Amino acid sequence: MGLIGKAEVGPPPGQAALERVPEMELLFEDIRSKGDEPWKIIVWATGGDFKKFENALAADPTIDSYDSLTELPEKRLYRLKLSDEGQRQTVHSVSVEHDITLISITATAEREEVLARFPSRDAIVRLREACLERDRRFELLNLYEEKPSESDGGFESRYGITSGQKEALLTALEKGYFHIPRETTMDEVAEELGISTSALSTRLRRGQQTLLLQTLAQEGSI
Repeated sequence: MGLIGKAEVGPPPGQAALERVPEMELLFEDIRSKGDEPWKIIVWATGGDFKKFENALAADPTIDSYDSLTELPEKRLYRLKLSDEGQRQTVHSVSVEHDITLISITATAEREEVLARFPSRDAIVRLREACLERDRRFELLNLYEEKPSESDGGFESRYGITSGQKEALLTALEKGYFHIPRETTMDEVAEELGISTSALSTRLRRGQQTLLLQTLAQEGSI
């Protein structure tokens, strides 16, 4: 079985821009490169002044250019192209080389956190070495072994949740039920799924409880 780990690996690309708008938070959606082209990072930005952040991106030495792909009232989706300096700092090529699967990455002015699936402990060591070589921090926050679970009647998910719970959680997430402020109601999500509000409430609570037990509650260290 693989290993699921959360680590702090800052500073992230765009650190200087984040420091100028410290209330901004970035959620990485995709990291890609074509051939020898510079890495491009797709990120959601939320919580700060977008105009000020864009001006800061233009002056950030790790960012060559940026494009605003989607503009919503509370968040914006950006495509960031790394500069030569940003290319030197990134460790994504190491993740690709050692088959490290990135599950989520979030960044603020204070820290960058990565949740990833590691094929082995050696892959964690390689990522740590790559961070230190690039003068980046690396602190493993938690680590647990990914195991199949039998829960609620059968083998449904690597996190132990049932297919119904998974569908409810993802639908609620997609519809903005977990956003602040909420963009939909429980009644609307239940109607989308064709179930009662009470049934949806039960699926969400049990699904969230199981996810917490299978992830954050299983903290450990290498």
